[in-house]
Amino acid sequence: MSSSLSGKKILITREKHQAKVFSDKLKEVGAIPLVAPLLSFQPRYSSENQKMMQRLQDFTWVFFTSANGVKFFFDQMIQFGYNTNVLNQLHIAVVGKKTELMLHHYNFKADFKPSHFHGSQMAKEFLHRYGNSGQILLVCGSKSRQEIPKELTGHHVSFERLIIYDTLVNEDSFTLLRSYLKQNTIDAYTFTSPSTIEAFLQLIELSPLIDEFVAKKRLCVCIGSTTQQKALDEGFQHVLVPTEFTIEGMLDELIKHFTMKG
Repeated sequence: MSSSLSGKKILITREKHQAKVFSDKLKEVGAIPLVAPLLSFQPRYSSENQKMMQRLQDFTWVFFTSANGVKFFFDQMIQFGYNTNVLNQLHIAVVGKKTELMLHHYNFKADFKPSHFHGSQMAKEFLHRYGNSGQILLVCGSKSRQEIPKELTGHHVSFERLIIYDTLVNEDSFTLLRSYLKQNTIDAYTFTSPSTIEAFLQLIELSPLIDEFVAKKRLCVCIGSTTQQKALDEGFQHVLVPTEFTIEGMLDELIKHFTMKG
């Protein structure tokens, strides 16, 4: 299939398994994906987490802020032999479409999803609709943003945080990414979290032959407003964000940009 992305080299920085879906979609429209997974995710096992799972009945709501959070939560519950049916007695909130789809994979449905896939919007819409309606278990990763805890704390809503996985910098991809940057043929970067931007900049700091100013002039498409703000704060000069905060939205934004560019 030919499109405005035909022959365009698009850098994908997200985790390896997630990168494949995006890579396949880019190939379908003729783009050349350059995959350098800058992050990896590792389940966090702890006695504290196990104890929290044992007392799920103490909570009214479970908040899932990412698809990874859903996956690692259910995988650990099953591995520890806990009955996931206890969740049928609780209400479940998800931050967006991908998180909801992962929840469906484990045969559960969300009771609440915000109109825009953003942590701050999730908390604000939830509070507007339900107010202070019981104890919340916030399932998240080690690098999760602080928008939801900040909103809940500001409205005196009781919650506990369950950090179910750790987000790690994948240094094995640095050599590959360095080679892509040195060739100076990338047409656009794609970033799917503030953490991918942090890892990208960490590489540049370790590579004196890569001009940081030149690197930051390249077009970058961010999956959402939080990632967009991180890119702007770090000095990236040409930042786009899709209307829908998904990889499909990112792909549409890339096509639209290069179509207008001609």
